[in-house]
Amino acid sequence: MPLALAEPIPPALAALQGAAEAIWLASHTDWPTLTLDVLPEIGSTNTELMQRGRQGDTAPTLVTALRQTAGRGRLGRVWTAEPGATLTFSLGLPLRLEAVPGGGGALSLAVGLAVAEALDQGLSQWLVTEGGASAGTALPALGLKWPNDLWLGERKLGGILIEATAAPGLDAGQRWVVIGIGLNVRAAPEGAACLADALRPLGLSCPDIGTVWAWIAPTLLQAIAAFETQGFAPRQAAFAARDVLAGRPVALWTTPGLGPADGAPPNEQGLAIGVDAQGTLQVQTDVGLRCWSTGEVSVRPQAS
Repeated sequence: MPLALAEPIPPALAALQGAAEAIWLASHTDWPTLTLDVLPEIGSTNTELMQRGRQGDTAPTLVTALRQTAGRGRLGRVWTAEPGATLTFSLGLPLRLEAVPGGGGALSLAVGLAVAEALDQGLSQWLVTEGGASAGTALPALGLKWPNDLWLGERKLGGILIEATAAPGLDAGQRWVVIGIGLNVRAAPEGAACLADALRPLGLSCPDIGTVWAWIAPTLLQAIAAFETQGFAPRQAAFAARDVLAGRPVALWTTPGLGPADGAPPNEQGLAIGVDAQGTLQVQTDVGLRCWSTGEVSVRPQAS
């Protein structure tokens, strides 16, 4: 009886597998216990790592999947990912969040900044190697919307979801922290942006999701190590340079469980004036300066 041939590996999955090797080579000196899992399909990479942490599996781990069937965003929203077009991955590791000013909220800003900087560097190299462009050719600016979104122009490019839990075997003060990142690379849901949108006007094709993962992950690991020891304050100015809310009128929803996606009217309005050294959003309102931490509020820019 002839042997059955194995199913061919989808090109996007093969690209992720190749990226995992590149990430390990770039990171294993500083992260010798880092493991990387590349899966064809999963419910949610964040859910998977949260479960592992609760079971005591707390070695630093990166998990990505070609397809997520139950991806999650902030406040329980669904994150839609198209296989081969959307990069979705999570990083789980022990961190002393409570010892860092701003905690998980500030971490979300540091993570967003690291992703934006890694994309800037990767795209600049892509212009040179794939398009023959000279170094420094202008690309659309990648912005950051407090507390956890990456923007391309006025549209959402990607999002960040950070979760934390107690876990057996951790040192005193540590928690198991899972950082999930979803990024539209070659396609995007209606109203959102993807990296291909930045390259299309230049006549360039878009890199595959594996290439983009290899750009982001090593920079992300470095940024988290720095954040745990230094906090967000050294990165405040760099975040401010990409802050898409600063100087703009904003609307705020502060009722738990209700937000702009529910059609609810905003509770407050004001002028966003940036974030402080702990990652807190500052809004000038009719009743004075109001400060918001992530998880307490949803915020949207308004027309001037």
